[in-house]
Amino acid sequence: MTTPSSDELKTIFGRTKGYLLTEQTAHDAVDGLAEVARDVVGPATGAGVSVISVDGQRQSIGATDARVLEADTLQYELGEGPCLTAWASGEPAHIPDTEEDQRWPQWSAAVADRGVRSCLSVPLLHADSGRVGALKVYANTPRAFTDGHEQVLMNLSRSAAALLSHIQASDLPQRISAEMKIALDARDTVALARGIIMERLDLTRDEAMNHLVKMAVEAESPLVVMASRIAERQNGSDLTTRR
Repeated sequence: MTTPSSDELKTIFGRTKGYLLTEQTAHDAVDGLAEVARDVVGPATGAGVSVISVDGQRQSIGATDARVLEADTLQYELGEGPCLTAWASGEPAHIPDTEEDQRWPQWSAAVADRGVRSCLSVPLLHADSGRVGALKVYANTPRAFTDGHEQVLMNLSRSAAALLSHIQASDLPQRISAEMKIALDARDTVALARGIIMERLDLTRDEAMNHLVKMAVEAESPLVVMASRIAERQNGSDLTTRR
């Protein structure tokens, strides 16, 4: 049984630092954390990270495989399972054998049919953010996890909680998404205006673009604003008249 190396954790945290933080890099970092959890807990065949908010919203944002996502989704749909309990209680939740455990009978029966025979879930606790979610490992065999494995996962959960709090506290992913949407909308508007000019004035693609730029310059208007005017007034507009 091993513990996560400092290089592994540094790599994971590095993916969420500074200007390179985006929705994709944050997602990759949490996936990387799930992979570390699977690798350091020897018997584990899968691992995942769940984010659970105080208002009860649940989301699996890191998983090593599709079966982990399916098992997590079943917890959310059924409203029962070790991850939800670990998060709610602030204590580890351990299922030695899903075919015998009766604490969460619907969930245990469902995942047992899918080959998940044991599960260990620990809460993600952060000093500032409080309970942020749960970290869990699954195994194909019953009684796969020991107290030692639980301690390893608890140690890793402190790094996981810090990582998730860092991601949640940053507005950079949302800001990047908003800026990207604005840029894509502007591109689409310019393309639409260029198409209108091409059709009405029988111009080539480049000629239409040059005409649009000329109109914007003469009107002392930003290109996207002029494009919006043409797009909005495409029915009966005289904006595209040759000059």
